[in-house]
Amino acid sequence: MIDPMAKQFEKPRGILGKLAGTIMYFENRKINRWSIQKLQVRKNDRILEIGFGPGYGIKTLMSNYRGIEVDGIDLSEKMKNAATKRNKEWIEHGKVHLTIDDVGNFQPEHNYNRIISVNNYPLWDQPLTSLSHLLRLLKQGGRIVLTVQPREEGSTARTAKQLGERMKIDLLNTGFKNPEVSYLEVRPVLTVCVTAEKK
Repeated sequence: MIDPMAKQFEKPRGILGKLAGTIMYFENRKINRWSIQKLQVRKNDRILEIGFGPGYGIKTLMSNYRGIEVDGIDLSEKMKNAATKRNKEWIEHGKVHLTIDDVGNFQPEHNYNRIISVNNYPLWDQPLTSLSHLLRLLKQGGRIVLTVQPREEGSTARTAKQLGERMKIDLLNTGFKNPEVSYLEVRPVLTVCVTAEKK
């Protein structure tokens, strides 16, 4: 059974939701920067972030790379509101587009050069189906980055390593190529990142 606070990380609401959003923002700062480096962004890339949360990752992308456009999907209205405030200028200029949607149902009008998801993959109801869908949304030569810091009670470095292997296998089984697993030493638990490409 998922405890109330853990549930807030999936779909934040009320006071606990606000607290979860704040925790996500500060905990994810270092993890987001590391994951974005793994994305290998190029000028004029169109990027999709799955589970944009309070919008820190999008703000980091837009502040550091020229000519890019970022679409974001998240299940939470509260997180969309927070991310909208944080990225208001880019939204007004049409460079950032935020949508409330599920990864498996998202139907954009265009494809992407890069796809990133931080601390969201374990929440996907149908990960293999969703990865197959994302492979179709990715342009040839595109890159996906999946990063997770395990948050279940009792998680250890071993949890992160097992999750990394699972994500690598899931990516291979859905048609992605050249998966690479790497780790970041952060508190309170080791964080894993798996990158892969569409060839």
